[in-house]
Amino acid sequence: MRGNKAPVKKAKPAAKIPTRSTGGWREQWRYAWNNTLVDMLRQPLATFMTVMVIAISLTLPSLCYLVWKNVNSAASQWYPTPQITVYLDKKLNDKAADDISTQIKGLDGVNSINYVSRDSALSEFREWSGFGSALDMLSDNPLPALVIVSPKADFLGSDALVKLRDNIGQIQGVTEVKTDDSWFSRLSALTHLVGNISGTIAILMIVAVFLVIGNSVRLNIFSRRETISIMKLIGATDGFILRPFLNGGMLLGLFGAVLSLIMSQALVWSLDASVAETAKVFGTLFSINGLGWDESLLLLVIAAMIGWVAAWLATIRHLRQFTPR
Repeated sequence: MRGNKAPVKKAKPAAKIPTRSTGGWREQWRYAWNNTLVDMLRQPLATFMTVMVIAISLTLPSLCYLVWKNVNSAASQWYPTPQITVYLDKKLNDKAADDISTQIKGLDGVNSINYVSRDSALSEFREWSGFGSALDMLSDNPLPALVIVSPKADFLGSDALVKLRDNIGQIQGVTEVKTDDSWFSRLSALTHLVGNISGTIAILMIVAVFLVIGNSVRLNIFSRRETISIMKLIGATDGFILRPFLNGGMLLGLFGAVLSLIMSQALVWSLDASVAETAKVFGTLFSINGLGWDESLLLLVIAAMIGWVAAWLATIRHLRQFTPR
């Protein structure tokens, strides 16, 4: 029929052509990672030796950190909180002594107190000294009342503990203040020393990892100098040339960190039984704590970042030597 018209078919939209912004960068990244893996597998022994050197360099500061971490753990487990013993004037009656103990409890930094009256102190001394008959011959109680003060956790440092002791000593009615922190000061000095040694070794080993990765990337650049010259001649950007070397440096740091974690954990497992047996001799239970998941992840991230930065510095420095002719 003349009135009927054939249905008009709508044209299909043209297929989306990958642009440089959508598909180009994927090809570039694929090319960069392929080149990175090919370069690492081309000389597997050299790559493995480089990773081993990086792993050993990272293992040393990791072990120092584990020593510091376990020393702190042992200190908190084996030693109690340092306390301050406050001796009150013997002329004070129970009411005045109780008021002073309340005043001490209200000071900043005091967690709890234990008031021991003169009669209680005499009874305790009579029990453990064995001089009960001699004490009965005395007409007056020679022992003063005392207050045992337990500081708060943030007042356990040497300076804060001394400041708290001085504040207590200024209270009227207090004759003497003693702190049983001799072991605490030694332990704090020991952990501080271990921490300083760990930090120094960590800095030196990070510099060593930096130099090892930088030298490895530099040798890789030198072996591919002709390819780089041709790529610059045909118009390749510096970012395109840099990318495989940056990936390689990052992978070297990452693989070295993984191997370092394996070595550190293997050493912890090998020493755990010996440390547990030694702890039993001292009548306590203790086991070595290895690196946690967060600490392991931090090591991986730091090693990868060091590898990337070292590769970038080495590449950007030597890339300027290649000029298209």
